[in-house]
Amino acid sequence: MLADRLRPVVEGPGEAEIAFLPGPGEVRVRVTARAATPEGADAAVAAVEREIVELADEWLTSADDEPLEVVVGHLLREREATLAVGESCTGGLIGDRVTDVPGSSDYFLLGIVAYSNQGKMELLDVSEETLAAHGAVSAQVAVQIAHGVRARVQATYGLGTTGIAGPAGGSDAKPVGLVYIALAGPEGEVVEEHRLPGDRRAVKMRASQAALDLLRRNLQAGSN
Repeated sequence: MLADRLRPVVEGPGEAEIAFLPGPGEVRVRVTARAATPEGADAAVAAVEREIVELADEWLTSADDEPLEVVVGHLLREREATLAVGESCTGGLIGDRVTDVPGSSDYFLLGIVAYSNQGKMELLDVSEETLAAHGAVSAQVAVQIAHGVRARVQATYGLGTTGIAGPAGGSDAKPVGLVYIALAGPEGEVVEEHRLPGDRRAVKMRASQAALDLLRRNLQAGSN
């Protein structure tokens, strides 16, 4: 999909070459140019980069090769916003990534890992009725997790995840890789459904990436 969107640049007459480097949950784009002088190569790369930034639009997380957790940290700090995270299937991976950034204590307030339904009810205010009606892996539970963790410390944003990382536990209705991610904030709430491929670790990594990107997109939309 990214290659299709960037086709005008890839097939254009520019002097730079483009390589796509796919990884779990993201695709890095490498731009290389050859010229008679370093200045000429820099100019060729810069021209292509401007086109990529315009065409990639909302898909672009960073033009400086920054990890998503660093980008999110910049945005939270710029908005003087705070974050709390309630995690089920991601098992604390989102909190680990966010707090791996130096200075993250400026904006990261709380992380709760609640695998059991009892933990979700007691620590994240998920209702027993919602669990009974929709199951732990549902959009409704993800939304309640996001609101519950946000309210616990009065954070600007609450991020919640629930899903089936596998390899067991899936069904026809709710297969392995099904993940719901919810964000609660001043603008309201939003929830996304994802069907993520790979083994258990890959699902958790892709889910954490999708959660951080949901937060990124909402922070950027709020600052525009």
